[in-house]
Amino acid sequence: MSKSPAATRNPVRASSSARLRVLVFTTVFPNPGMPLHGTFVLERIRRLASLTDIEVVAPIPWFRALWTYPLVRQSYGILNIRHPRFWYIPRLLKSLRGLFLFLSVVRQIGRLRKGFDFDLIDAHFAYPDGFAAVLLGWWFRRPVCITLRGTIVQWWGRPIGKSLCVWTMRRAERIIAVAESLAVYPRLGGVPHHAIAVIPNAVDTERFKLTDRTVARRNLRLGDHGKLLVSVGHISPRKGFHRVIRSLPRVLEHVRDLTLVIIGGRGAEEDNSAALDELIERLGLSRYVSMVGAKPPEEVALWLSAADVFILASDFEGCPNVVLEAMACGRPLVATKVGDIERMVPSFAGILFDDPEDDLAIAECVKMALSRGWDDERIRQHVLARSWDDVAHRVMAEWGLAVEAFRTRASGGMVTAARNEDPSGAAPIIKRRE
Repeated sequence: MSKSPAATRNPVRASSSARLRVLVFTTVFPNPGMPLHGTFVLERIRRLASLTDIEVVAPIPWFRALWTYPLVRQSYGILNIRHPRFWYIPRLLKSLRGLFLFLSVVRQIGRLRKGFDFDLIDAHFAYPDGFAAVLLGWWFRRPVCITLRGTIVQWWGRPIGKSLCVWTMRRAERIIAVAESLAVYPRLGGVPHHAIAVIPNAVDTERFKLTDRTVARRNLRLGDHGKLLVSVGHISPRKGFHRVIRSLPRVLEHVRDLTLVIIGGRGAEEDNSAALDELIERLGLSRYVSMVGAKPPEEVALWLSAADVFILASDFEGCPNVVLEAMACGRPLVATKVGDIERMVPSFAGILFDDPEDDLAIAECVKMALSRGWDDERIRQHVLARSWDDVAHRVMAEWGLAVEAFRTRASGGMVTAARNEDPSGAAPIIKRRE
């Protein structure tokens, strides 16, 4: 590619000691039409906003923006968020979606840059967000740091999708994976190991905490008796709610006083709520299954506290926050061995199964989990050290390395960088040779 006009007008700021200015770029972020969309991204960015200067650009597909709301800006405390329209054709030309995303936002980001001359682009998800961010990085001559999350598994299974992800990751300055299982992909794609960091998600242990089950049920206006199975996530096929429903008749043969509650609403992926309703009706489970829709985090915490067991039967995951949230509430899990779940859930905190399509295995695991005694306090203690503040400091260190490496290369120098292993998350150590 030739140099962009914006690149020649705005050289990288030379000062390495100035407070970083970071443009966060993601299509998965809360907005007025979907206020619970991408809260795991919001949690990380909120902590980082207290450490550095951040502006968020979170594009929204045009067809959703038309019927959700007319606004293009909002704020979360000290965060400013812009929601430009993202123009593309749904279900078609997926391999061009990253290019459409770049073209949809480049002009607005150019206007934003006049008042916020960012040093780094922080993108979430390899495609299409990361792909578009790399093009933005070329256009504005800025480094890009990409956080990999579970959807790369989906793209990697398609030849064109895999090629697009590899192209993207090789051109990012640094890659952050939220799970060890996701760090495999940039390594396979040829990204140098020193440019890859694994920084798992964290959990808000003040919001998700031990609450007496009876008290939680009373607050939710539920009965004190009976077993409660809870599953949480955006309603989509890959979250596996249909598998849990299919396994339920086998469980009900042994546990008659059981209710399954599914918490979640529409997300960025395919919404299969109509298919779930049809499955519930066909299996005659209407009195045993409740789909209560999306709920704010405070109410999700109450449902988890009210539950006897939390269940997640996903096709793929990275480091799912809801697993940490369930454990922070002291609740045992039944879950698929996907992503980093096997690393996250010790034997004293849950029962895991291999094949998400094995309804019999799911049913057996649920029955065992409902009949076993669990130590709620021990389960909670397991996740208490996973703080969002620690995550923020570690991400800041990666951002610092990305900016320094980019500036050094732009000036024709050389840089060697070592991660600072100080758990306080101090700035990275940079040794620079001209």
